[in-house]
Amino acid sequence: MTDMDSILPVQDAVSSVWFDAAKNGTLLLQYDPANGKFQFYPRAHVVGAPDREPEWVESSGAATLYSFTVVKRSIHPQFAGSVPFTLAIVELAEGPRMTSWIVDVAEEELRCDMHLKVVFHEIHPGLIMPCFTKA
Repeated sequence: MTDMDSILPVQDAVSSVWFDAAKNGTLLLQYDPANGKFQFYPRAHVVGAPDREPEWVESSGAATLYSFTVVKRSIHPQFAGSVPFTLAIVELAEGPRMTSWIVDVAEEELRCDMHLKVVFHEIHPGLIMPCFTKA
């Protein structure tokens, strides 16, 4: 295991569906048709209803910037060459919030409530993740 492997997201039987979709440029969410709600991060069961399994559905990819920070000095050496970069919490059009990177947006343009769209970037060899940019 390398130093970077210790900070990469865990892919398991539940989340592998999500990671495989991201490799193909698709952002998936889980959906419960019984209550009409979306959920994120991937789980084996519907939040609040452990007797139900959620369905996988494609997200619109539209989001709003909820909160962000511009990292100018990384404490992890693997990200030192990437600074400055923007970490954010985005609110997806479907409702859930997720942590992601904002890409291709100048720092001075960033503002909460700005409209975003999903794009996919290889953030580590073989690991493609959803990131967001201006809509």
